[in-house]
Amino acid sequence: MPSHRFRILALDIDGTVLDSRGTLRPRTFEAIHRAMNAGIRPVLCTGRRYRRAVDIARALRLDAPLICNSGALVKEPEGNRTLWRADLGRDLLVEILSLFDAKGELAVSFTDRPLDDFDFLVAQSPSGRPLFDDFVDHNRKHAEVDPDWPGRDDLSHYHLCAIGERSMMLAFESAILERIPGAVQTFVQKSPRYAGTMCEVLRHDASKWTALLHLAELWQVDPEEICAVGDDMNDLPMIRGAGLGVAMGHSDARIREAADHVTGSDDEDGVAMLIDDLLLA
Repeated sequence: MPSHRFRILALDIDGTVLDSRGTLRPRTFEAIHRAMNAGIRPVLCTGRRYRRAVDIARALRLDAPLICNSGALVKEPEGNRTLWRADLGRDLLVEILSLFDAKGELAVSFTDRPLDDFDFLVAQSPSGRPLFDDFVDHNRKHAEVDPDWPGRDDLSHYHLCAIGERSMMLAFESAILERIPGAVQTFVQKSPRYAGTMCEVLRHDASKWTALLHLAELWQVDPEEICAVGDDMNDLPMIRGAGLGVAMGHSDARIREAADHVTGSDDEDGVAMLIDDLLLA
């Protein structure tokens, strides 16, 4: 498969660019730069919030826009400019939060603010819920606590998240999709950084793939010229939509089955294997 077929290499961060210990391995770093030198533009597409994604972009020496919050936000590191954001809107926000209340779940609302400001809002902290408090405690200096945040009109809300045991998050996801079908996109997944599993709630058209299409249109790149690599549920839309969808070797079976190609695991430099053995071969 000739390298000139692909102009964008979309890469998840955790479990893809970084290994299972959260380390950027030298072989992966060097392979990404070989791809860049061959005319392939790497784009980081992550569930991370912008603050945590931009540091990885800097470590990789990338200047491309970052797709963050599972595709609900696209930002340009140069000047921290927002290129696209999937705001929920007041009516949908109220409807989603009513379901959080009905199911007894607490919400994290991620916000799009300068790097020296807060990253997200919660109504209370501590909450007395260990898995929820674990997330907030890990990000304490970036958390704004405001019991009245749902009524504020000074911020846009584009990414809500419940945090708890996996079984509870799967049940909550089912309740959301049953209550407001077609209005939202959900992902249930777990970051190795936190003890709890997250149920993410985004606008129906928000995904890493949707965000990639915005960049592809800006750069006049055909979707068939995108290679997308990932390992988790929020990577599925881009793996299915890209000209070449690639699953990491350690991915869940559902991810591997959806992919056109399965590369090595994160601890085997699977991204470097893909670049050297397939994209640049």
